[in-house]
Amino acid sequence: MKPRVLVLSTYYHPVLGGVEAHARQLVTWLHSHGYAVEVVTKRVDRAGLAVEEIDGVPVRRVPPAGQRKAAGKWLAIPGVLAALARLRARYDVIVCVDYRGVGVAAIAASRLFGRPVIAQGETAGVLAGAGSGSTSGLAPETALVRALKAPLRAVYRRADRIVCIGRDLEREALAAGVPRARVRYIPHGVDTNRFRPAEPGERDAIRRRHGWPLDRPVVLFVGRLSREKGVMDLLEAWRVTHRPSALLSLVGPDMTGHPWDCGGPGRAFVAAHGLGDRVRFEGPAADPAEWYRAADVFVQPSHFEALGNTAIEAMASGLPVVTSGVGGLADFCVDGENALLYEPRSAAAMARAIARLLDDPPLRGRLGEAGRCTAVERFEASTLLEAYAALIDEVAGPRR
Repeated sequence: MKPRVLVLSTYYHPVLGGVEAHARQLVTWLHSHGYAVEVVTKRVDRAGLAVEEIDGVPVRRVPPAGQRKAAGKWLAIPGVLAALARLRARYDVIVCVDYRGVGVAAIAASRLFGRPVIAQGETAGVLAGAGSGSTSGLAPETALVRALKAPLRAVYRRADRIVCIGRDLEREALAAGVPRARVRYIPHGVDTNRFRPAEPGERDAIRRRHGWPLDRPVVLFVGRLSREKGVMDLLEAWRVTHRPSALLSLVGPDMTGHPWDCGGPGRAFVAAHGLGDRVRFEGPAADPAEWYRAADVFVQPSHFEALGNTAIEAMASGLPVVTSGVGGLADFCVDGENALLYEPRSAAAMARAIARLLDDPPLRGRLGEAGRCTAVERFEASTLLEAYAALIDEVAGPRR
């Protein structure tokens, strides 16, 4: 009999983001392959249901209610622990996707109720600070910061397995003293049938649907409008790129109320510099797949990035990628082979890379084809989800 799985994620659908998308992908795959699976997550809408079914899976939302913000993963700990206690007869394994904060409740439940926990890291610097071999883009920690974080890191290290979505996170876990046998590299995957190059005529049809011009090159960004995603750097790079015929399209939600929000500041920047006819803010998209198929260039300008889901999606769609190459992006983006890399946080360097691609259609085609091969060979979702299921079976084995 397959183990019963409880997936814990601070936020879940309909909240949009890479962590939430991966959690839903994992949950739906497990459910469709015969695993009994439930989700525990933080409540966002006070008027929403405490328990609902999404994709055929029960989703339980715990207090306190509130929109996505940095403190949410800590405020949810009591509610998560209470839910894990109530449901302890219904699961054999806890999978905690992004274990910052709520991972404390998962590991406490693991020890109290004898259920193994798989803790999946989504952010660099949680288990250890940036070391000499780090590509995370994070600044090194001071001795005081290390001392303050040490007790919490000791709790996280007690997880039965640490899943690392990037090689930098894997190096971090090992540097933190987690035994090699408990560390697994399993990156997020993409459905390369869903994220694919456009078929003949499809590009123009998508552009008409979204109001994009048919005769102008479009540079695309997909992600939260957040400072660490490099949104303000991208807008400054676009200002100095001097390609009046080209359009920059930003697809993703504002981070309303978050100190890193770039939605309002980004729109103010565009207005102040007279870029209104060259920049569009599209808002969030429940399914971004078709946006990639209609664009000409994709930009991933993050300051730090555990993996870089949207860059993989763009590659799978045959879209040439310009990226800062930090963190997990360095695992699969090779400058001049399947992407163009530039110096992180440098708007001028980003502008040069974007201009180079806009001016060189053959290079766009070559990088797009190579990127598609990278996505298919290394990030096919079904293969990686099978590996995740095998890990769940492994940790549940002794209990079963």
